[in-house]
Amino acid sequence: MSAAPASAFEDQLRELAPQVLGALVRRYGHFDACEDAVQEALLAAALRWPTDGVPDNPRGWLIRVAARRLTDLLRAEQARRRREETLAQWALTEVGARQVDEHDASGADDTLVLLFICCHPSLSVASQIALTLRAVGGLSVAEIARALLTSEQTVTRRITGSG
Repeated sequence: MSAAPASAFEDQLRELAPQVLGALVRRYGHFDACEDAVQEALLAAALRWPTDGVPDNPRGWLIRVAARRLTDLLRAEQARRRREETLAQWALTEVGARQVDEHDASGADDTLVLLFICCHPSLSVASQIALTLRAVGGLSVAEIARALLTSEQTVTRRITGSG
């Protein structure tokens, strides 16, 4: 692990965020939960890396931490659904997981896959733009709202597809 200035951490995290999100979305398919897990992994990195140093493979570290957070989020969601007597339909096979892990180990960048998901034709153009700026560009809802000259609530609705 190596030490780096705080602004370098921020730049590195901003650059890695869409790559990590793309890898998780490709693997698990739960965009909203993956985004939450990536945000938690980025927070963990922002807290640990300044003191512990940047890991040798920061992208791999973030994917591993985000995948663990996502696993926790999905387990909590699954338990909630069971309490509500709704069965969870999602499962990841061991063979599929091994193939995905081999792909992740290759260092492939899934940002382009993430871009295509954000620009799916079933989404409105406004939603595609807001979602792409958020997921691929790493902009906050407030930054997107300022750039599009609209309210944060409008941007949130475009990103989440509600309303």
